[in-house]
Amino acid sequence: MTLLRLLLPLLCLFGLLAGCEPGKSPTQDLNLPPLETRADSVAMHAFEYWGGPAAWASVHYLRFEFAFEPAGGERRPGRKHFWNRWTGDYRLEWAGGEDSTYVVLFNVNTREGTAYLNEAAVDSNMQADMMAQAYEAFINDTYWLLMPTKLLDAGVHRSYEADSSDTAADVIRLTFANVGLTPGDTYWVTVDKATGQVMHWTYVLQGRTDRPPENWDWTGYKRIDTPSGMLHVATRKQGARGALLTDYVEMPATAPEGIFSNPQPRL
Repeated sequence: MTLLRLLLPLLCLFGLLAGCEPGKSPTQDLNLPPLETRADSVAMHAFEYWGGPAAWASVHYLRFEFAFEPAGGERRPGRKHFWNRWTGDYRLEWAGGEDSTYVVLFNVNTREGTAYLNEAAVDSNMQADMMAQAYEAFINDTYWLLMPTKLLDAGVHRSYEADSSDTAADVIRLTFANVGLTPGDTYWVTVDKATGQVMHWTYVLQGRTDRPPENWDWTGYKRIDTPSGMLHVATRKQGARGALLTDYVEMPATAPEGIFSNPQPRL
């Protein structure tokens, strides 16, 4: 099984992550709703700890890696991402074996592009499948990294879980209406009352309600400066089977030349 069929068939919400006009900062595309409920306020508290709408909107380029470290084992090779948030241009790399590397260059808005293996375009019969896999990886991996920025998206229903909350933390329940690839998922997000830091999440996935909920602690927070403020990004999600890693996070001001056009491994 390749890493693109990785680990867990997780939530595939997309919402506002990529949708903005080419060349335009997505500041005006956040479309944040009014904060009408306690759950809305908790969601905004978590977003503000992460960095807040203005700081997130100022991020032009995003680079990170998505990988898994099994309990008691070593880190497995991960998927490497580089994204132009303002145009949707995207680069995804992962190892296909000891001597092979896949590179997919595409646009997350149009879902068009080209997949390469060792710098040669893959067979035309494989291109459509590779594009679909790359898009799914983009959605899944960015959600694990950026979930606090997604809590107030259109189609996300938030409710306050009073029975699960305590003096130190709030819990909000997320359900979804006609958004994403798996709208039947349910998430519970635990937020530190004092800081707004996401501490933990639990989920039950669409089609898997007969299985126990998955539980993950959000740890390894990294601070990143942007022109509009400080971001706090969780780089390690610790679960019973190991740690899911969203690390090597960078938000550079410029993109390396050829990063969205050169199929030679770069990340």
